[in-house]
Amino acid sequence: MAYEQITYEAANFVATITLNRPDKLNAWTQKMEEEIGSAVRAASADDQVRVIILTGAGKGFCAGADLSLLSEISQDTAERAGRFLVYNEMDGGGSADFRQKHAWLLSVPKPIIAAINGPAVGLGFVIPLYCDFRFASQKARFSAIFSKRGLVAEYGLAWMLPRLVGVPNAVELMFTSKMVDAGEALRIGLVSRVFPEENFLRIVQEFAQELARTVSPRSLRVMKRQIYAGLSQNLDEAYEAALTEMRGSFGTQDFREGVAHFLEKRAPAFTGR
Repeated sequence: MAYEQITYEAANFVATITLNRPDKLNAWTQKMEEEIGSAVRAASADDQVRVIILTGAGKGFCAGADLSLLSEISQDTAERAGRFLVYNEMDGGGSADFRQKHAWLLSVPKPIIAAINGPAVGLGFVIPLYCDFRFASQKARFSAIFSKRGLVAEYGLAWMLPRLVGVPNAVELMFTSKMVDAGEALRIGLVSRVFPEENFLRIVQEFAQELARTVSPRSLRVMKRQIYAGLSQNLDEAYEAALTEMRGSFGTQDFREGVAHFLEKRAPAFTGR
């Protein structure tokens, strides 16, 4: 498929999806959203893709919703503007939690890495929260910004952010709309790694390729589902689900390969089955 506002590349079991409006700091549009949905679905269905990277072209990750879009919404009726808030992508495995706009990324059965190469503001701040890894360049900057736009904690931000950085840090980020740098983001747990600006994407791709080569795609698929389902389960429910998944793992090709490559002291050749 030809894309206008993103690029899509797949190699070495890794798909790289790049927001591609660098002159606008990759400001988010409806067209971009639709293209990202299409690209993620393509990566999800491709057996030659095991890890997905989401990043931005140029100096920014995403500066938030395009100002022309915000202006249009601000002049529209509340009812019609509200339609912009609803857009489902994946089926989410039947769970309403994973059918919501942007939150559907949690239902994608492959790891998603947000490679945050520059400013991540507003909606550009929210999107990485629904990725499995958040890696930042030293030039990355973060701001929720909504309180300075007369808006609120959109798209589940008030639910997700406290679970990542704790309530006090979430309150400060959301109430003040302050900008934090990569070092502060690492300190509070908003990102898990910070890499040099030089060769940033190459470093992230090497991490993704290592993940794709050395661990079972099936294990990642199941564990991702366990982790995010577990956010709304009690311990007993999570424990019982784990027992069921473990029993199912024993009969798989990846389990047999996991034992065999260890005993034979060789690199694994997982199939995801």
